[in-house]
Amino acid sequence: MSFSLFESVKEVFAGEIMTKLAGLLGESQVNLQKALQGAIPSALTGIILKSESSDVHDFFRIVNEAAKIEIPFNQNSLAWWWDKKAVGTDYKSNIFGEKSTGLSDAIALFAGVSRHSASALLSITVPGALGVLGKYAVDAKLNASGLKIFLNSQKRMVLNELPAGIFLEGILGFENLSGIGDRIFNMDTGRVAEKSASKWVFSAILLLIVLAGIWYFVKKPGPAAAPARILAPVKASLIDTPAKAIVSDPRYSVKLPDGTVIYTEKGSLEDQLFQFFNDPNSKPSRRYPFNFDQMDFNKGTTVISSEGMDQVHNVANILKAYPNSRIIIGGFNSRGGDSIQNKILYENRAFAVASALKASGVNSIQIAGVVSFGSDFARFPAGAHDSLKAKDNRIAISIRSK
Repeated sequence: MSFSLFESVKEVFAGEIMTKLAGLLGESQVNLQKALQGAIPSALTGIILKSESSDVHDFFRIVNEAAKIEIPFNQNSLAWWWDKKAVGTDYKSNIFGEKSTGLSDAIALFAGVSRHSASALLSITVPGALGVLGKYAVDAKLNASGLKIFLNSQKRMVLNELPAGIFLEGILGFENLSGIGDRIFNMDTGRVAEKSASKWVFSAILLLIVLAGIWYFVKKPGPAAAPARILAPVKASLIDTPAKAIVSDPRYSVKLPDGTVIYTEKGSLEDQLFQFFNDPNSKPSRRYPFNFDQMDFNKGTTVISSEGMDQVHNVANILKAYPNSRIIIGGFNSRGGDSIQNKILYENRAFAVASALKASGVNSIQIAGVVSFGSDFARFPAGAHDSLKAKDNRIAISIRSK
């Protein structure tokens, strides 16, 4: 039987060690076990990314050094691993750097444990995973190139085990997350209408597991927003004949609580969001009623059109003006074509919108997640006219807190 890195690391933390850890950290064993379900694949994902971003020989030296770690762990000295001066924190920092705090927060929220417990668990999981990898590399007599080939063979298994509840944006970043999809699967999401061979199906499903996070950080709400008011509709003069004609501009100006003024139309996404945040009777929900109605992308890509970016900037201004708000961005697509590739494309487009909102100044904690529903909620059949099916292709917002 071939060696499974993930299963071997799991064995390190099986049995009495979890009971011991739960007692040391003051957590229930059930919650700590759930935290471990996130910590192990996250640690291995970090190790894989480290192997691909580091000099191959430098990484090989790290793994060889880790082969000296005593495994199984001495249960009488477990707490040593998360001491600030201990090697466990060094290994965690080496793999995740400044992102280790974000990852600890992610695991804490996912499993319902404290941030300290999640950080402590990572401080022992990362060296545990590196120790298992190091011992295997020594036993199998792997050189630097062989080690990289071995890790490449373990990628699918590791990503398949990564819980959807742990969303790596903000931990490894959008750039690294999208990059790992390309590096691992070498997928072309642009070919939506083409049929994929069976080998792509498995890769696509695994990529969905990595990208379909529904989680993100929820921190203490910011200060309450001041009352807002709507200014009078504006009028514009348009010249379409030699004589001047005064016509009404359907847009109206909105002054947001922070003083920012945006222009929008009745019934638009911006109008709906503004009315929602100012209606004391409106309630957050799990529904996705707020559609980016000006959003368009270059065909088969995640490149947002100029009109779409104008709306992104407006939405960003609204979210910044209501700092207590928390949203989830959903991708929806029509029926027909390659359902898996279509779902991946619209999920990546939802990620692109989330990334654009952040680039426009939205606080990361306000984006509570990104998810793709595929054609599960499509209203029209696969054989419907394109103009109808286009209505099912959308990027939408669910407001979870206001």
